[in-house]
Amino acid sequence: MPRSKSTPSPERPAIALAAALAIAFTAACAATSTSAAAPDTTPEVLVDQDGRVYRTTDAPAATSLAASPDSTFRAVLAAYTALGLEPSTIDPAGRVVARQHMLLRSRFQGEPLSAVFDCGAGQFGPRADQGRITADIATRIIATGTGSSMSTMIQASLVPNDGASRDPIRCVSHGRIEERLRREVTLNLGLPYGKS
Repeated sequence: MPRSKSTPSPERPAIALAAALAIAFTAACAATSTSAAAPDTTPEVLVDQDGRVYRTTDAPAATSLAASPDSTFRAVLAAYTALGLEPSTIDPAGRVVARQHMLLRSRFQGEPLSAVFDCGAGQFGPRADQGRITADIATRIIATGTGSSMSTMIQASLVPNDGASRDPIRCVSHGRIEERLRREVTLNLGLPYGKS
């Protein structure tokens, strides 16, 4: 069965992730209309016989907001900081905020990593709880009519604690981080927040 080999190298610039986000976001917009409701961030996840994720249908989580792109950009920047995702890239011209190579061990904001990421299952349960996850997070803001749209993409991989695998295991976001960002941004803009 096929499986992913590795995540982006540390040399990969955050703008490359933003470019991938832009392409995926454009494709997502072509398939669906934007809405103020919470995005569906539940991906389809396929795993091999060893419980390794090898294909997903994960896509950027996009949200339309009744605020200018510049206001949304500032709200996104504040949201990253509030959630402890100190940005490694801040691009006002491209309206991109990103955090690359964030290393997570055991828990994220009080939750087990398996509640935040799906890295497949092993002999002792969810692999996300049995290793170190490295995540790249990028949010891009674009103008949409009289408002704006923020789109967040997360790419992540796991290195197991047991050292049995040399290749990182592909992980998929459960949508928790994306939803927390959406909530923070919405509240920062003084807009009503609600889940669909």
